[in-house]
Amino acid sequence: MKLLKTLVAAAALAVSAGAFATPISPGTETSLQTIINGLYKPADVGNAPNVNTNQASESGVFKIEASGGSYATMIIEIAGLASSNTMGIYDINNPTKYLQMFAGAATTGYRSQLEIFALADGFFKFVSTTKTATGDLISSLAQTFSSNSFGYYLGAGSPNPTYYSQAAKNANQDDHMIAYQGDGDLITLNGIKDVMWGSSSYILAWEDQSLGNDSDYNDLVVYVESVTPVPEPGSLALLGLGLAGLAAVTRRKQKKA
Repeated sequence: MKLLKTLVAAAALAVSAGAFATPISPGTETSLQTIINGLYKPADVGNAPNVNTNQASESGVFKIEASGGSYATMIIEIAGLASSNTMGIYDINNPTKYLQMFAGAATTGYRSQLEIFALADGFFKFVSTTKTATGDLISSLAQTFSSNSFGYYLGAGSPNPTYYSQAAKNANQDDHMIAYQGDGDLITLNGIKDVMWGSSSYILAWEDQSLGNDSDYNDLVVYVESVTPVPEPGSLALLGLGLAGLAAVTRRKQKKA
């Protein structure tokens, strides 16, 4: 029965991932594939996810796991608007409510802690505390959302959201954020070697221009921990019983050169 569940889950995941796949251009700068490969030891690069074929099948909506806190670490930002780009979370029921995690000055190694608190009126308070790579406090901000689910946003040269993790909220329903889920690989993050990239951690890669310009998704790349994606109702129906075996499915690996 366990094998059957695993096979069902694998088939469902393949269908879902195919539906979400977005072509990634290598661009003219450091490619997203090179950025992710750089998190691995040279001998382990073959285990890195392929940026085109190993995209996570998320809907753009997430929840913080039971710990009540999540961390986001800036991996890199390569963009003409880097000095003014922002990133944070938004209320999926009211995108005009948002909470900034990274401002324009943020760079590699900046770290933002996101905490959630249940309020008596059924709403939820999110608190974002951001520090530099050396631990200096940058900001501590708070916002009240109508749900404990949230999406991520990118402000392209703006403190306000320009693009949303939910593709349906973007112009032409374009997907400006691509996610990659961990499966236990050991990587180097913020100078710390052998960090386990577990299944509740994701690399989020953003494109800060209209698709069709470069579509390289290396404009802002962050690592988020202790979150889980919230499937859309249609995805739940598609996956069905296969969801029970998703945890046993190992992400496909790149072939070693």
